[in-house]
Amino acid sequence: MILSVCAIAQEKTPVGILPFTYVSGAVDYQHVNSIQETVINAFVKTRRFNIVDRSKTDALKKEKELQKTDDFIDGSVVEQGRNLGAAYLVSGHIISAKAEAVRSDDGRGHVTITYKAKLSISLKVIDVASGQVIASETIEPKSGSFLGGLFGIGATSETESITKAIQKIEGKIDEFVANNFPVMFAIVEIQEKDGQGGATKVLLAGGSGFGLKSGDKLKVVELTEVEVYGKKLFRKKEIGELTVAVVEDENFSICSVTEGGLNIASRFEAKARLQVISKNKE
Repeated sequence: MILSVCAIAQEKTPVGILPFTYVSGAVDYQHVNSIQETVINAFVKTRRFNIVDRSKTDALKKEKELQKTDDFIDGSVVEQGRNLGAAYLVSGHIISAKAEAVRSDDGRGHVTITYKAKLSISLKVIDVASGQVIASETIEPKSGSFLGGLFGIGATSETESITKAIQKIEGKIDEFVANNFPVMFAIVEIQEKDGQGGATKVLLAGGSGFGLKSGDKLKVVELTEVEVYGKKLFRKKEIGELTVAVVEDENFSICSVTEGGLNIASRFEAKARLQVISKNKE
């Protein structure tokens, strides 16, 4: 499920990072903080989130038991997250973060000891409003990237191997954030139209403050509410595409309409619920 993180007026989404749990004996505690900081940094560097005060989320340790094999989220944790003003809570569980020695012999009496690491973490996103887990993923280094090697090529200590393994998953954590929290913008106004009345340029409520740059490709979707078995759902229908032409400042950009100009103009003027989403983040 993709989360709706709307960037109208550059409003940042409040996110709480829960203290990470871990499998007892499968990870040294010194690495728990490093892994958690890597996840926090993935949110911070997007400049799209306000991270709830760490001293306050640390208090949730009383409600979230450590050293269990499952990171169960109960109602009290969600309620405290709500009280802290978080829209979402991110829960992390470290399944494994251990290094093992690899002994290599070149056949001439030269023995080399290097280390390889096995790292596996599970991330979950909880919607505070509903209390439901709405995204989850197990993240590991790519196949074949466990650290180690022959004849001195690789980590020379357990700590170094774990550190390198953490670096290997930084990209995957970034992808987790981008895929599950795609940034969304609003069209402020239609600045230019063609002879048929189709939009050719639009002003977007989004700028450098959310990482937009000239040349970025965006898509325009219309949200309509549909009721299914008594439950209200939002259906997204793509109606056009944009390319960022000029980033004016932190808050606004001018975009060229590359597809769907007529639809964009008519639906905007009809005050339909439109969202603009980075094409590479969904």
